[in-house]
Amino acid sequence: MSVTIYEIAEQAGVSSSTVARILRGDNRSSYRRSAETAERVRRIAAELGYRPNQRARAFSRGRTRGIGLLYTDDAWIFEGVNTTVVNSLVRSLQEVGHHLVFCPVDERGAWEDIVLGGQIDGGVVFQPLPPDVATAVRERRLPLVLLGDDSDPTLSQVVVDDAAGAFAATKHLLGLGHQRVMLFVHESVKPHCSVGKRLDGYRDAMDEAGRAKCEMLRVHETDAIDVLARGVSRPTAVICYSDLESTLLVHGLWQIGLEVPRDVSLIGFNDTFATRYMTPPLTIVGFDAAKIGELGAKLLLEDLESGNVPNQPTALTVKPNLVVRGSTGPAAQAPDQPDKVGS
Repeated sequence: MSVTIYEIAEQAGVSSSTVARILRGDNRSSYRRSAETAERVRRIAAELGYRPNQRARAFSRGRTRGIGLLYTDDAWIFEGVNTTVVNSLVRSLQEVGHHLVFCPVDERGAWEDIVLGGQIDGGVVFQPLPPDVATAVRERRLPLVLLGDDSDPTLSQVVVDDAAGAFAATKHLLGLGHQRVMLFVHESVKPHCSVGKRLDGYRDAMDEAGRAKCEMLRVHETDAIDVLARGVSRPTAVICYSDLESTLLVHGLWQIGLEVPRDVSLIGFNDTFATRYMTPPLTIVGFDAAKIGELGAKLLLEDLESGNVPNQPTALTVKPNLVVRGSTGPAAQAPDQPDKVGS
């Protein structure tokens, strides 16, 4: 049977409230007698093997120190760079005594017990929540931070400047002499704000250079490979939405006898482990995924410290960087036509 503060109070000859105050570290007085009492209480607690009831302590303070990770699809958190984001988030929370609670939002309704039952103090999400869940979170006034997405302006968020990344990638290929640059998004890619942002960055760079755009959006890799294999007017460089498209294209091009970067230069997004060891190593637009988790934890903890859901959400941006490796090179030969817009 666990030792209670009442047993400690009886042996120490003080009230239970005094014991509770001392054991939670609340020393209201520096008088010698108070210090002696505190020392005696702590010694007796140690001798009796007292262990604090963390759950009871949390509810007495109105805090559980639990942070919910709310998700409708586990692919958002267990695939790609988001695993790095989650690992960083966990570490950042643990450093200050908080813990992450996985909270699936599905038809079973487990989220209701966690969110409405007071098991978490706040939450993080990777995509906007269903309307009923979002309403419940707002009504309970739980601080919430959106990671890697900016489609809900009512929430504080940490996002990547995807448009800048795609712009830099396109400029790199144009600088290597590629006049026909294609953007490829695979049909399996889930709807996400980054698709539009990367498309915007690509379009801006192509428009600035006066080049015609070639956009293969939400198609199978065979369709993209067919375009890359057709005649002298084919694209000689591709910006891939992610490392998925890059992997599929490298393999598909190899099957038809085209080499990267001799025949086609490739740039992908997301610097996952595998991209460094592809043949050839992939040129990518990367970003500090761990920084997203770190900044997300910072925003959420600031809201918890203030005790309020902010009226004006904070938006923080992580800058991307272009890492040049072996999958990009100069255009093999000048195209037969300049292929300028309007020509």
